[in-house]
Amino acid sequence: MAAAVVNKRKGFQDEDGKTLLASTEKKLKPADDAGKAAQSKAEQLTKEIASEDMTVQIADADKPFMGAQPRLLQKPEIASEEETRRATAVAKKTITSLIGKAKGIVVLLAQDSMHSKAVKSLLDGSLDDADAIQKAPTVVALAADWQNTLPGQICEVPKASEGERLMIYVGTCGKYATMCIRSDRGQIEQAYKSDRFVTIARGVCMLPMGTQEENLFGVDESALMESVCAALRQKGQVAWGLGAGTKASYMQKAYGYPGALEMPKTLTFSECETGGFDCLAEFVKYTNDLKLAKPEATIKNYYDTGLTVSVLMGTVVQKGVSLLTDGDGLAILRDASIGHIISKLNHVTTNDPLNHQKSVYNFWIGDGACRLNGGMELAFHLMGGYKANSLTNLFVFNNQSWAIEDNLVADTYSHHHLYNQSYYDLLAEHGRVCICDTEHDLREILVHLSNQARQFLQGHADDHPGTEIKPGMHIIVVRGLKMDLPPVLGDLEPIRNSKEMKFMRSVLGEFAKGCEHRVPIYGCSAFEYIQYLHIFKKEMPEGKKYQYICGRTDIQAAHMCGFQQPEGKCVLFINDVYGINSLGESLRMILSGFGGRQVLLMIWHPSLLKVLDNFHLHRPPMVWPNLGPTLAKFYVRKEQDALFVDYQGSEATTTKVTDALAAGKPLVCVNMLPEQDCNYVTLETRVKAVP
Repeated sequence: MAAAVVNKRKGFQDEDGKTLLASTEKKLKPADDAGKAAQSKAEQLTKEIASEDMTVQIADADKPFMGAQPRLLQKPEIASEEETRRATAVAKKTITSLIGKAKGIVVLLAQDSMHSKAVKSLLDGSLDDADAIQKAPTVVALAADWQNTLPGQICEVPKASEGERLMIYVGTCGKYATMCIRSDRGQIEQAYKSDRFVTIARGVCMLPMGTQEENLFGVDESALMESVCAALRQKGQVAWGLGAGTKASYMQKAYGYPGALEMPKTLTFSECETGGFDCLAEFVKYTNDLKLAKPEATIKNYYDTGLTVSVLMGTVVQKGVSLLTDGDGLAILRDASIGHIISKLNHVTTNDPLNHQKSVYNFWIGDGACRLNGGMELAFHLMGGYKANSLTNLFVFNNQSWAIEDNLVADTYSHHHLYNQSYYDLLAEHGRVCICDTEHDLREILVHLSNQARQFLQGHADDHPGTEIKPGMHIIVVRGLKMDLPPVLGDLEPIRNSKEMKFMRSVLGEFAKGCEHRVPIYGCSAFEYIQYLHIFKKEMPEGKKYQYICGRTDIQAAHMCGFQQPEGKCVLFINDVYGINSLGESLRMILSGFGGRQVLLMIWHPSLLKVLDNFHLHRPPMVWPNLGPTLAKFYVRKEQDALFVDYQGSEATTTKVTDALAAGKPLVCVNMLPEQDCNYVTLETRVKAVP
């Protein structure tokens, strides 16, 4: 490849080494009032995300759990047809009664409800004139997530708190997605606490029953939705909730073929600094304008999990602009699986006919997430091995760190630093990779990419020879995005004095007795346990006998616990979603041969603090699967080789665990039950399922 005219790292080249874009060294003017305001918004957004949605608290052990609770499933529970009939009958009767008694109703429709015939019929019949909106007892609106799959402006949804109306949310709610698109802002929690919240998802629903909210499992969501829509119509008129006269435009975007608008002109920026997040949000806005001009074209953005990408999404939403993703993009946000969009990149590049459709894709991911699931190696494989008919841009935020949970302990674990600057510098020698070190670099690249996308979609090569834009993939490494995230500690005293900390001190203290070397504790995704681990290692004398070793992935952490350890023993901390990945390989190693290996496996769960914890990331709605202990049992042939216990706080369990470790059992598995599943008595409640 021929040498670049200027610093290759800041531009793109074609296959012949010809420079397609060469960054200049121009400096931007200092931020004016508008620029300072944009930067301030990004800083404030970062703090809001941290304070509202990333805090970890200890549930009050003395407070009886009232209301809807996620079901901790230690074994599969699948409703039979008869059980589904009964559950659906109870839900129909209850919700119909709630609708009849309600002062007013707000129905919010999530994107994954769009395939429901009942939902489509309800939308078709809604009235969007001002008089009907004012008087109708029911308003129906596309929820924020659905709006973020449609091009153009997003609109604030009606608030059930205004007039103490019943809120009915149809479709899959998601805690992490709600944070990213800034869609709830306490409305669901407020309705829940007032017993005015109903949600209907596949197979489950939450609804007020008696004096509190309850979760009902095994419902037929389609049959239930038909009944709900009938009750709403019986109540009176149903009005469109996103503004008078706007229904046709939204419905055309959601279900039909909207008319094309004028093609946008070149993307421009002010002469003054506004901050990288604002520039990126303007680029996302431009993709919306392209989609409005070319409604038949595939133009989509996919956003991964992580703080930087979350702040980007929040910045876009604050501008009142759609994220312009799709159902898969929303499902990725609900699940919050790190590196998930890399699989989507593979999907759209390799899947026929997706890779034959003229498309523009933008993928947004942090370097911590990008190193997972193939990352750069996969991107280069796709560049060289496939000829997709798309312009694909992979934006990688090179912050050289990962694991946002460090902010929960006001410390940075060295394991969570990424020594990857030289790695990305090396990749940038490739003609399709560039690095943006400054806001000016970023702006030049965004203008170039927007122009490429516009010309690619217009396809006027015959009229303008030499202007044809060939499909292909580019990687944009973005550095220098400023984020000032303060520590989010909360009250740590309950953790210091918790039954879990007492258990750790007793069990881990005994486990390390007589060891010459520090015993390794392996882990990776640490959100559920990092504050316990940090306090244990920093403040407790027993913690000095341990070293924490963070795997680069949960698979790595599980692998390492199966190897021969310096003292023949180790500890593995996992959550019950990612943590079980590759656990089988290690258990086979530990439980083979005639000894020499011993592992203490501790499985951690989230805390139930708000109603949105029923829709926790990585988990199905209203269910927390507890697969770990069951999975581990498949590898054990006799009782004397393993101990499985659910820890609920009793001294008897602590003694049982320490005795098993002292006896040399190769595997001791402790399920650290969440507070709502500790030391409880179930009171039987029966509701008649009247046909």
